[in-house]
Amino acid sequence: MKLLAIAAVCFAMLLTAGGCSSGAQRTVAPVHWDLNAIIEPTTLRISGYIGSSSCSAFDSFELAEDDERVEITVLVSSKQSGPCTSDMRLESIDVVLSAPLGQRELTGCLPFEALPGEPNLGCRTIIPYP
Repeated sequence: MKLLAIAAVCFAMLLTAGGCSSGAQRTVAPVHWDLNAIIEPTTLRISGYIGSSSCSAFDSFELAEDDERVEITVLVSSKQSGPCTSDMRLESIDVVLSAPLGQRELTGCLPFEALPGEPNLGCRTIIPYP
């Protein structure tokens, strides 16, 4: 009976957390993204820096809009139960706004730090990716 209870708990953990290993811990965190294109006035194509193909996956994005700004946050889930590959994956994500971007400030891209003397290009700089 005790073994059946342990099996049931492991099965429930497998369904909700993706595994029964005590070493695997899932985290969700924001990551850097770049603007690839403005597809339509209300559709932006961005590339999220997803991370290791063996440990990380695109989770979701959050969108906050008002008359002055549009803020996008790309969230990635990571589960590390062992060593991860050292590759960096980019994933294209189409974000549909409730109104055209227009002149509103685009924020949330978590830009990499500019080198001394270089301007901060901000989130509106379109970075082409294949």
